[in-house]
Amino acid sequence: MNHSATNWRWPGAARASVLGMTAIAALMITPTSLGGTRSSVAALQVALKSRGLYAGAIDGVIGPRTAAAVRVFQRRHQLTVDGIPGPITCAALGRYSRHRLGTRTITVGDTGWDVAETQFLLRSHGYSPGPLDASYGALSVAAVRRFQRHSDLQVDGFVGPATLASLDGERATGPGGLTTSEAGRARAARRLVIIRVDAHRLYFYKGARPVRVFTVATGGTWTPTPQGRFRIVSKYRHPWWYPPDSNWAKNLDPIPPGPKNPLGTRWMGLSVSGVGIHGTPNPTSVGYSISHGCIRMKRHDAESLFRLVRVGTPVWIL
Repeated sequence: MNHSATNWRWPGAARASVLGMTAIAALMITPTSLGGTRSSVAALQVALKSRGLYAGAIDGVIGPRTAAAVRVFQRRHQLTVDGIPGPITCAALGRYSRHRLGTRTITVGDTGWDVAETQFLLRSHGYSPGPLDASYGALSVAAVRRFQRHSDLQVDGFVGPATLASLDGERATGPGGLTTSEAGRARAARRLVIIRVDAHRLYFYKGARPVRVFTVATGGTWTPTPQGRFRIVSKYRHPWWYPPDSNWAKNLDPIPPGPKNPLGTRWMGLSVSGVGIHGTPNPTSVGYSISHGCIRMKRHDAESLFRLVRVGTPVWIL
């Protein structure tokens, strides 16, 4: 079958490949946390501190003081007061909530959520960026340059995919967030996708160098995304969604391609039953641990990745 075909009346084999996908019910779920990503929580704390609502340590942990500050912020902005930093609450933080990490290359003078996350990651690796203030100034640039030099990266002071991948790769000994042996396998594969579940980020590598980074949603507490080394086994444009054999999907009907399809416009099936990388009509869910095990991307991001990968491309989920 031609995997680039847009005809949605597929034979039974193609339909079977999308069984067990993300629940239609997930379209109605509001994320209840920042998914356990410590750098995201740190960025939230920086934003709350800038408004005089949080005086605790920037430690990346949602404790009682952080939750209390969130509730005060929600009350002042007439939001639902639940202490949960969901997407609506975070969006109301203004400039401190802009630019999720990985959506741009950070350069001197930039401000935003991604800068605060970067500063926290630098500090976690032992490189002091100065005050954690979401502002990418001289001290932060100097810290990045030191990190790049020690990680065998191009020393330019910019935070692009390669630098970010190394900051995410806590176990890595080489550039690009990979160990020396992993880098060798990546070069042999030519194309590689690495998904870091805790960070909610997907990296596309050409050889051992990450060239694109995307924010993703991953599995929730009760339906975690499986970790391991897989490969892409199918690619479909404008897929159908078929209810899997699970209790939550009982009495649900198949959904054809269209704006209400929970898979968005692209499906990239993995060599593990019922799990794939796909789009979503609910972009506010991206960046959270909320799916039924699949890797969920914003529509344009899923379409971009679809063009980059091939059937057979290795996918490492870490």
